[in-house]
Amino acid sequence: MSLAYCCHGDINAPPLLLLHGFLGSVADWSALVALLEGDFYLIAVDLPGHGVSCWQEPDSRGSQYFCHRLEQTIQTVAHHNRVDLSRISMLGYSLGGRLASAYAIAFAHRIERLFLEGAHPGLVCEQARQERYHSDLHWAKRFADEPLAQVLHDWYRQPVFADLHEQDIQSLIAQRANGDGQLLAEAMMAFTLSKQPDYRRALWQLKTKTKVPIYYIHGANDHKFAQLGQQLLSEQIISSVYSISQCGHNVHRQQPEAMAQLLRVLSGVRYE
Repeated sequence: MSLAYCCHGDINAPPLLLLHGFLGSVADWSALVALLEGDFYLIAVDLPGHGVSCWQEPDSRGSQYFCHRLEQTIQTVAHHNRVDLSRISMLGYSLGGRLASAYAIAFAHRIERLFLEGAHPGLVCEQARQERYHSDLHWAKRFADEPLAQVLHDWYRQPVFADLHEQDIQSLIAQRANGDGQLLAEAMMAFTLSKQPDYRRALWQLKTKTKVPIYYIHGANDHKFAQLGQQLLSEQIISSVYSISQCGHNVHRQQPEAMAQLLRVLSGVRYE
């Protein structure tokens, strides 16, 4: 079954598929879409358990099954909208970036460019995997059992969101509080970083053998992912890394204009 999606822009423009992060939906891309719909054919997809994408039992198999659902979705868009999606670029944020990596590795023939925004390539040691598993399990139980607004209040006080002002946090809570906590809990454990393979070698092969450019984007205030981006660059796993000033983990929400301009430049889109 296809995932829920929204399309914007000219079907003759370069296609760019957008995958949001955990807790998000296609609506998260609205500011960026408004800036880019004259330059790209944009396809924003709701991840399973998010937005209006239904959850299916086989999704418990995680990223492998997600890739097949996404491929089915791309084929559906191509058929229904009569658009050529034989080659696409992808932008994935956080969880969406991890799933974009999985899809790009599985369907390398379809990928023109891969943009990773604050995304993790995978944990490399068992202790880190165990720690992440228990952390995600703790949060998943809370999402399933407690009022969503209460859990979100604590979620957005994690170190990765340290740059957010209280007004930003309250806005995000209001935006997310009507979600289904049980579905979010299932999505968290289906796609937990603790079970994700380490994609470093596969991404390196994608870049070097398949010649797919991989661009890593992070907020200047997101020190964890800034360091990770530099590590990936030094290991030659990605093509280049870009730091966007005056923002933290979520670049496209906090600095959509800077993100839009960077995507145009890296995609070779002329902008006047």
